[in-house]
Amino acid sequence: MSADDQLVPFVADSVEDAVAQVRAQLGPSAVVVHVRRIPVQSGRFLRRPRQRLEILAYRPEAGETGGWSGAPRWVEPGVDGTAGGGMGGEERRSVESLPLEEASANGGESFSGGGGWRVGRLLEATGFQPSHAQRVVDTLRRGHGDAPPPELSRELALARSALTAFWPRARGEVGRGGAHVMLGAPGVGKTTALCKWLTQAVLVEARRAQVWRLDGQTANTAEALSVYCEVLGVPLERSWRGSMEVDEGGLAFVDLPGVDWQDATALKALTGQVARLPSARLHLVLNGAYDVSVLMRQARAFSALPIEDLIVTHLDEETRWGKLWNLVLGTNYSVRYLSAGQNIPGEFIAGSPEALLSRQFPA
Repeated sequence: MSADDQLVPFVADSVEDAVAQVRAQLGPSAVVVHVRRIPVQSGRFLRRPRQRLEILAYRPEAGETGGWSGAPRWVEPGVDGTAGGGMGGEERRSVESLPLEEASANGGESFSGGGGWRVGRLLEATGFQPSHAQRVVDTLRRGHGDAPPPELSRELALARSALTAFWPRARGEVGRGGAHVMLGAPGVGKTTALCKWLTQAVLVEARRAQVWRLDGQTANTAEALSVYCEVLGVPLERSWRGSMEVDEGGLAFVDLPGVDWQDATALKALTGQVARLPSARLHLVLNGAYDVSVLMRQARAFSALPIEDLIVTHLDEETRWGKLWNLVLGTNYSVRYLSAGQNIPGEFIAGSPEALLSRQFPA
């Protein structure tokens, strides 16, 4: 991709319209790097809101092919900025194979301050809010100048490095003492996340564990947790007796009912309850399928508590994992675990820049 090859945006009413527009402006060899549905304001009498397609494409330089079939794939760039694997080119989507991705609303904002850098639009397409995409581009421009590298693969590599540097340092080690307390709104998957973590600790790491299933302002009705602990042979208590006795190297977990994050009284009561737990390590559990604005408001609501980090769940329901970077860039919290699916142990992986980036730009 030469320096003159820029990403060109298109908005179309259908796949056929998109193909026609891209071919007319960029030719039949055009390469599509992003497609998503965008909502359009519609009349009040229409039964369903109208949707259009947003497309980013470019005309490849001589020798680079846009022909491609199958699922979208990005090739990991090498140290010299060329595509990995020694092929000297990147596989891309052809105009004829436009996969459609659901897009969440971003309040009508759109990234527009990238100068010559193209990566800002790509970050926004994977879920970044415009302000956070702008922050990444500003960092790249300060470090590498206003002109991006000619190869899009190299530009992505620089963006990955910048994002990795933004990742906050964890506030505590997993093995440190203290009870791990899952906090969050009702229905976000706190108990499921606890069970997944417990399974890894007991069955994979062969560690001893203890669980407390406590009531809050409302009753804790997670009977399945009691059954699961019995299956694993893990002791479970239904009340707190003022002390925590866990073998050295063991783990203690506390399961609490969900709290309405918009109820100041409930949050105050929760603050008092966790203050009575010795050396409590608080993990805020968020449903990753929620809109970014809701996730940020929930993080802000619980910020009066000494939250150590985040656990993000329901990621099997969300295709744009890039949206989680809004939590990283918009809060002071790191992401401890990423959880997908209701099955136990299921997918429960340590949060890291690479874990997110590999889903945004899979090799």
